[in-house]
Amino acid sequence: MTDARTTADSGLAALARGLDQVSIWSGRLAAWMIAPMVLSLCYEVVARYVFNAPTIWAYDMTFMLYGSFFMLGAAFTLQRKGHVRTDTFYANWSPRRQAWTDLAGYLLMYLPVAAVFAFVGWGYFLKAFQTSETFVSSAWQPIAWPFKLVMPLTGLLLMVQGLSEMLKCCFTIRHGHWPDRAPDTEVIV
Repeated sequence: MTDARTTADSGLAALARGLDQVSIWSGRLAAWMIAPMVLSLCYEVVARYVFNAPTIWAYDMTFMLYGSFFMLGAAFTLQRKGHVRTDTFYANWSPRRQAWTDLAGYLLMYLPVAAVFAFVGWGYFLKAFQTSETFVSSAWQPIAWPFKLVMPLTGLLLMVQGLSEMLKCCFTIRHGHWPDRAPDTEVIV
């Protein structure tokens, strides 16, 4: 193997690790949404059952925070290989065959769907922002645009992580083994 190819291959792995950092940091930030969600639920339970004074905002806060947490954590989960995968055959394949299969899946299905999600989500966000849309199903009627901003942001984060995964596939196709993870990616929080 030539030095130029080795440099390019190590560059692929380094770029993939750099893109992984976007997912790692977004996952860390999203994880903090659990704290206000739990606090609002606890407040609601105490207010409702101890003081007989239910709130009009706790349910809305919970579903908005949990939905945001779930979506913003998707790229982090992909980076950590945490999504459900049926690997009856896949686990026994060579790394190169796994990489070719993954690369085809990312190019043909994953990236187009993530791009459509980001594009359509941006339209939902923009309309909600421009019209000051609120959730009419709630007596509290919170504004909707912060929650709807999560959709295009999730699509963007998924595309960034998808690019990282495709770079890892290219590395594996060339070398026959998956690139090593950077040591700092093992620490979650």
